[in-house]
Amino acid sequence: MPSGFPLQEYYSRIYKTYDLVNRLFTFGQDRKWRQQTIEACLKDNPKRILDLCCGTGDLALGIAMAGKRPMNITGFDLNASMLEIARNKANRLGIQSVEFRQGDAGSMPFASQEFDRITMGFGFRNLMWQNPHQAKYLEEISRVLKSGARLLILESAVPESAFVSFFYRFYLRLILVPLGGILSGDWKAYRYLAGSSSDFYDFATLKSMLEPYQLVLQQEKKYLFGSVNLLIATKKGT
Repeated sequence: MPSGFPLQEYYSRIYKTYDLVNRLFTFGQDRKWRQQTIEACLKDNPKRILDLCCGTGDLALGIAMAGKRPMNITGFDLNASMLEIARNKANRLGIQSVEFRQGDAGSMPFASQEFDRITMGFGFRNLMWQNPHQAKYLEEISRVLKSGARLLILESAVPESAFVSFFYRFYLRLILVPLGGILSGDWKAYRYLAGSSSDFYDFATLKSMLEPYQLVLQQEKKYLFGSVNLLIATKKGT
């Protein structure tokens, strides 16, 4: 996302406690969700993988550790502070097969149809929700993804059940915001994250948003009563 987009300022202030808040807020379930995303990513043995909006690198590093064959993995994010944490994690784990690069998701320095897979762990919402540049991001994602290849999106969702949705919104506003605000010192950032989660687009809307970019979206799995989804989009052959 462009540097002027306010969310970049939020992540530059909360990066030190970002992983901790995720663990506490999801009761550690985010690790299980990432693991299942990794397993889905590695089906059919992809060779070139882009973890877009990689943040602190958990998903990219998890793919590297789980892969049984040589792969080329790139973690890509705009936020330098988040990438610094990702690189430090890679060094501690002794992982050299992941290259972390800084850049704008709307103008990526990759060739057209370069990747067999693109993964996104809780970053897709940031590119799409109330973002005036969303079309540019979808164009770039489609451009760098090979025909017939897959985009895997692990993301927050609004539960379809009105009863569950009520308690989900309650939990976001009265648990996530205070928890993130106290631990990070930035209440404004977590108010944004809670708002984008509780008001994010439903599956039908997302599917229609992706279709003009040759991306056919399917719902793979639901977690936590539908408050988190694993979505897989396949790029149509050209």
